[in-house]
Amino acid sequence: MTDEKEKMMNKKVAKKNYVFYAKRVLGEVLRLEANSTSCTLFYEPKQPENIAKFKRKTK
Repeated sequence: MTDEKEKMMNKKVAKKNYVFYAKRVLGEVLRLEANSTSCTLFYEPKQPENIAKFKRKTK
């Protein structure tokens, strides 16, 4: 009986660790993608030249 409980606890701990690290990695990817003009995970086509007038101006 205790062997089964240990297995269940190990599974729960492993799942929590997986969720924690997956959330952390995806958060970092989201932060990187939101603050860049390119996309590292998917193909992103070239930006048209006339769209520059809509860009946010930085100082």
